[in-house]
Amino acid sequence: MQPRIVPYSGRTEWMRVLLLIAVLAVIVLGTTTLTTILLYSTAIKEQGERLLEMAQSQARTIEAIARQDSYHLEPGTGDAPNFLDVLIDAHAQYKGFGETGEFTLAKMDAGQIIFLLSHRHYDLDYPEPVPMDSDWAEPMRRALQGETGTVIGLDYRGVPVLAAFEPVSEASLGIVAKIDLAEIRAPYVAAALKTLVPALATILLGAFLFTRITRPIVRRVAESQQLYQDLVETMHDGLGIQDEHGLLQYVNDQYCNILERRREELIGSPTEQFMTPESKAQFEQEMVHRRSGTSSSYEVAFTLPDGSEVATLVSPQPILDARGVFQGSFATISRIAHLKEIELALREEKEQAQRYLDIAGVMFAVLDVQGKIVLINKKGVDILGYDGYSDLLGRDWFETCVPSDSREMVRGVFRQIMSEEMVPVEHFENPVITRAGNTRVISWHNTILKDADGIPTGTLSSGEDITEQRQAEKERLEMESLLRQGQKLESIGTLASGVAHEINNPLTGIINYAQLIHDRIEDSKLKEFALGIIEEGNRVAAIVKSLLSFSRQENERHSPASMAGIIDATLNLIGSNLRKDQIQLTVDVAPGLPLLKCRSQQLQQVLLNLLTNARDALNERYPEFHEDKTLRITVQQLERDGRSWIRTVVEDHGNGIAPDIVERIFDPFFSTKPRERGTGLGLSVSYGLVRDHHGQLIVESVPNATTRFIMDLPVENGWSVNA
Repeated sequence: MQPRIVPYSGRTEWMRVLLLIAVLAVIVLGTTTLTTILLYSTAIKEQGERLLEMAQSQARTIEAIARQDSYHLEPGTGDAPNFLDVLIDAHAQYKGFGETGEFTLAKMDAGQIIFLLSHRHYDLDYPEPVPMDSDWAEPMRRALQGETGTVIGLDYRGVPVLAAFEPVSEASLGIVAKIDLAEIRAPYVAAALKTLVPALATILLGAFLFTRITRPIVRRVAESQQLYQDLVETMHDGLGIQDEHGLLQYVNDQYCNILERRREELIGSPTEQFMTPESKAQFEQEMVHRRSGTSSSYEVAFTLPDGSEVATLVSPQPILDARGVFQGSFATISRIAHLKEIELALREEKEQAQRYLDIAGVMFAVLDVQGKIVLINKKGVDILGYDGYSDLLGRDWFETCVPSDSREMVRGVFRQIMSEEMVPVEHFENPVITRAGNTRVISWHNTILKDADGIPTGTLSSGEDITEQRQAEKERLEMESLLRQGQKLESIGTLASGVAHEINNPLTGIINYAQLIHDRIEDSKLKEFALGIIEEGNRVAAIVKSLLSFSRQENERHSPASMAGIIDATLNLIGSNLRKDQIQLTVDVAPGLPLLKCRSQQLQQVLLNLLTNARDALNERYPEFHEDKTLRITVQQLERDGRSWIRTVVEDHGNGIAPDIVERIFDPFFSTKPRERGTGLGLSVSYGLVRDHHGQLIVESVPNATTRFIMDLPVENGWSVNA
């Protein structure tokens, strides 16, 4: 049945008043009873503590009297202690405490509890003995058993009492201080009865006042409920409420109108009964989400009685109890036929705009305020290396397309532009990363998209791929630098050749004259001086010869050469610098090495560059003399892949090369030295020269330990001699 709101009436109000009185009565009586019980329990505890103190005090007093009496008793007389007579006589004058409180003193004899004092409940007479196994006189039985404490139990009369018991060890007696429970309970019962009448009066008064105060509120609530139902019934969207089994429990008039069915036909039926087969499958999936507490709007087509269909938009909301358990749901439905028409028109316009963008020769991309890609054309998809639009739409532009080393900086600029903290630059160049991980350079033109209020909603950017253009410019600059470097080297070679020729003639004269002096004089000391001049002159001549050979290397032909000779010629050029820098040099060339078919001056240039770099590294780490300031050159023959190779290793103990730059060490114009000390071309040129000889140049480095440059050259490289 369709649930309806019960209208406001006098009968309903009286029922609410009676329910309120019952609730207040339970609350007031319960509170009063609980308070009385708590106070009574507290009184029992406090009274028990006082009784225990009294019993223990009396027990200690009796023990003291008994000890004193034993002290004065003559030994061997066998007379009974007379302190009991004193106690009995004194107690006869004691009337007890309160209305029922008293002390009892007893001993155990033949399984009986024998009371020694007169009791107020027997008109100061002695009560009858009580067996030890009886339920009566429980406090005295515990005292005679040597226990101490408090207990609620039956006394010698069989009356419930609160008693404290304590043994009198000196005289094998027990003492009990007790009071009837009825005496303790009486004031609390009386207080409860006295508060009952005011409590009932308060309940009635409270109910009356509550009714007078809340009557307008209740009336307004009822009217609001009625208004709510009127709004639900007259709303333009349909509203339906389902239970946990998916059965409709309520539908408004508009729900019935949209489905063109009577309310009686819908109530109690499953919603999917009226859906098309395609919508039923989607509805079942949505119900799974709804039972888990989540929901989202979706489209559903209902079948009308005449067999036609109506498209609707369903907006559900799950109903969960306090434990989060699904209890049902309610949903609004609205016709969306006109929305479908608008959506179709917008889709056609968007597709038309996409076609316009796709024929453009540049990349177009639209980002929302969060940096998500909402539109991109075919050129952009192609540049970024993706298969289609769906691979990019909705993704974060910065996470997907911006290189990691500049991602956060670019994202920060974008956020500042979106918050209007920064004025955007209309044109700039930025790299993007493709799906394959390659980097492309894009020349961007940007504009900010804003809503009707002028608030930024995103960006529209057009970008031209200028990667090849920038690469060509870079290669042109590198080539120009290489040409300039070549011109410098040619000038240096020309200068070296000229200087060498100018030095050679006088140097020859110096050596010859020194030889004549050596041959013609007899003084051994002078002969030694002459030999020194000849040796130093020959060393200078070797250096001049190396300079001449170095300057003629462009025209050098292939010729057999020994690696030992190439190393010696190189050391003639740089050896003095190594000695001046206090670098310890070790050269280890294996004997019997075969000759190499090579351009020896080019290999000399490679070694000169490697030794110069090693010298700089050692001087940087050890500015002065140090035992680890060493440079080692080793040459040996090895077999690899069925071929004979000559391996030359230049090893130093300098600062080493950082792992993040070791892969770039052979790149043109890459240098770790200051600009005034290096061009970044030395290792690049050396790498090319070794490769021209069909060899390999590799580097191994451990930071702050060692650096080893390894040059492997094949003995047979396919060159013909003098080619």
